[in-house]
Amino acid sequence: MGQDCSGGEPDLKVCTRLARVAERDQPVAAIAALAGGGFLFLRAPFAVRNLYAEDGARFFQDALDLGLLESFRHSLAGYYHFVPRSIGFLVTLVPVSAVALANFIFVALVVGWASSTIYLSSGSTLRNPLSRLSLAVSVTLLPIVGFESIANSANLHFILLCPTAVILIGEQRTRWQAVSGTLLAVLCGLSTPLAIALVPLSVFRVWRDRHMASSRVSAAVVGWALGTATQLCLVLFVARGSRGLGEDRSVERTVFLLLDRVLGYNFIPFWPSVNSDSYSGSVSAQLVSRAVLCGVLGVLVGLVLLKAGRAGIRSGEHLRVVATALVLCVGVGFWLIAGMLFSTEPRYGVFPAFGILWALLVASELLATPGLQGRFIKSNLLSIGVWLLLITAFASHWQSSELRRLGPNWSDGVRAAEIQCVSAGGSTASIRVLPMTADWRVELPCELFTK
Repeated sequence: MGQDCSGGEPDLKVCTRLARVAERDQPVAAIAALAGGGFLFLRAPFAVRNLYAEDGARFFQDALDLGLLESFRHSLAGYYHFVPRSIGFLVTLVPVSAVALANFIFVALVVGWASSTIYLSSGSTLRNPLSRLSLAVSVTLLPIVGFESIANSANLHFILLCPTAVILIGEQRTRWQAVSGTLLAVLCGLSTPLAIALVPLSVFRVWRDRHMASSRVSAAVVGWALGTATQLCLVLFVARGSRGLGEDRSVERTVFLLLDRVLGYNFIPFWPSVNSDSYSGSVSAQLVSRAVLCGVLGVLVGLVLLKAGRAGIRSGEHLRVVATALVLCVGVGFWLIAGMLFSTEPRYGVFPAFGILWALLVASELLATPGLQGRFIKSNLLSIGVWLLLITAFASHWQSSELRRLGPNWSDGVRAAEIQCVSAGGSTASIRVLPMTADWRVELPCELFTK
């Protein structure tokens, strides 16, 4: 692994080399940001026409009714949402007819920022620019993102965990990268208490930096720690309400859903669509067959990762292997702990799937290393197989779930609300937003339609 030149007193020659690498990375990072936002629109074109759940009924509504500062004082589900509430306030500044479009644009900007950050900070574990770019756009392309997390701010914190993990375990090669990465890490902590799951990565970063003779704690680690600590203090001493614990915390069910929602749906082509069912009823033959198939895939993935780890250790890539193993363990552990304590909803599978993808991309590079004593062709074939599996799985699950796609358009709701204000002469009118599984509504004052 390289050396962080964003602070401290690193070697001048190393910093010069890293500065040149960073300069070459900047155009590709811009491409990653555009690709992240572009794929988001291609995969979720409906998002420019509708609002989703808390985006409208909580974040936009509270900002409209209470204003910026007062809305930040309100917790939701027992914790605070800095980034979604910021987007909700910004959306109030545009004409009411453009609310859905503005919400999508702000979310796309955050996703683009996340994608570019992943590309820039992943160089310590991924050396191939194509691998880094693939990991960068995965926060849009991962199949599980399309269930309910795509193109809305309500679930944006699950995506923010991904670049924050890369920031903590990666490198910030220039000062502006350090500033950008630190800011993103702070915002992640301020938006979800789940950022506490990244503690092992921050500890590894501190240890690695000291191993590389750096006398300072990385600004990214400090930023993540401050954001997360602030969130946890607010949750413990200020927040009203509670997230609550899961009602039926079954180890067997949590493990099965790890195989089904994280491994199967994201990495097996044409895997059956996931839903919010916790499978608390009787076990069917179909579920057993799915578990067995996912278990077989899990074993194969494990063997590939072990083979890659041995190859990395033989080639002297000890820190790279340790970092990748840690990412994988944190991702899987995140699902198991969150599933046992809170929920096994599909959105909790975004970060674990990202970790598995990250590990597979690193493995494909380690297995394609030319120094494997004449086994270059064989190793390349295995890497190509990994890539084909990923591409086919992503393509076969391109379409987002009906939960996110089907429902009323914001523009139709605005027109209906305007007619209601004129005909009924009331002071407010409601607009229904997605998903249709619950009665989510935004109450708009009729005076907005006369501006």
